Amino acid sequence: RVALLARRLGQQIALETSDLEDIYLSGLLHDIGKVGVDDRILAKPGQLTEEEFHQIQQHPMIGYQILCQLRNLAQILPGVRHHHEAFNGKGYPDKLKGEGIPLMARIIAVADSYDAMVSDRPYRKGMPIERLEEIFRRGAGEQWDPRVIDAYFQSRDDFSQLCASYTLATGNLLRNKSNSRAGALVGRALLKN
Repeated sequence: RVALLARRLGQQIALETSDLEDIYLSGLLHDIGKVGVDDRILAKPGQLTEEEFHQIQQHPMIGYQILCQLRNLAQILPGVRHHHEAFNGKGYPDKLKGEGIPLMARIIAVADSYDAMVSDRPYRKGMPIERLEEIFRRGAGEQWDPRVIDAYFQSRDDFSQLCASYTLATGNLLRNKSNSRAGALVGRALLKN
């Protein structure tokens, strides 16, 4: 869902097709670093301790370290590494600020936040869209890039449709005709490395 939503935001911002493909692939792989985080923390039904939250905060760097070994995926690394940076500079892992955060990461941050807030989690139900949009409005310029938040509000009807139409049963997202370049990139990267 994050990959689909991020690509839709990129379309709204009128990015080039190659950039949209990179954003999509980075959206697919943005949380790959969670393989290095204890499953008990990821599935914990209650509030995380400070130490547990610190472990969760390591996943962008773990993902970056995994994928930087694959030369053909270099163009998607900014989204993987920086999708938890905050527009005001209080995010992680590098405390980047504003335009210093790669656009790909600023886009994925909004898509990932949308997905996280509307989805059910072990510790809470997904929130209503009205509440999410209130949070987006308040967080524009603080947590998220205002331009990307504007793109969300211009394309929000598509967001609910994309989420409703996506299920795990729909198959491999890399084999979908519109995602063929992403699949080819992953395949080539794995074969060459």
